[in-house]
Amino acid sequence: RLGSAAEEGLGELGMEAAAFRVELTPRESPDAHGAESVEFHVSANRGEPLLPLARVASGGELSRIMLALKQIIAERDPVSTLVFDEVDTGISGRVAAAVGRRLGQLSQTRQTLVITHLPQIASGADAHFSVRKSEQGDRTVTEVVALEGQDRAQEIAGLLAGEQVSDTALRHAQEMLE
Repeated sequence: RLGSAAEEGLGELGMEAAAFRVELTPRESPDAHGAESVEFHVSANRGEPLLPLARVASGGELSRIMLALKQIIAERDPVSTLVFDEVDTGISGRVAAAVGRRLGQLSQTRQTLVITHLPQIASGADAHFSVRKSEQGDRTVTEVVALEGQDRAQEIAGLLAGEQVSDTALRHAQEMLE
């Protein structure tokens, strides 16, 4: 059932041809880790064999697999908060937009914290925070700043444009936030 649910989730995240299987191997003698060893096998592309996830998944594929699995677990577990640290690794464009939509769906039923550098994902958030590091004397200090109003658009524009935020980038960011 987990394999089928993962395949369905991956299809919604731009991996329509992905296959996902859970391989259970009985242990010679059950121990504190259980009676079986569990290994995930995946084929990200049509015609490719199912191989251990740890050997074959790219960064982008791994990000989407983890998102699909976390959503499956969240549907069956009363966990109240989900944290995604750089779930955008190795993805962009259309796939990033799909990941952003999926995260938005999750946030309807769970508090969802997402650390991202992609505007397609960040623009879907209900609230934005900027994490800033600075050196004060011989120490590095981290500050988390809640962003409101125009500061939200400015931050998204920075993700779009880099160092020099143009009027065009700012307008695009405002459009993404609407």
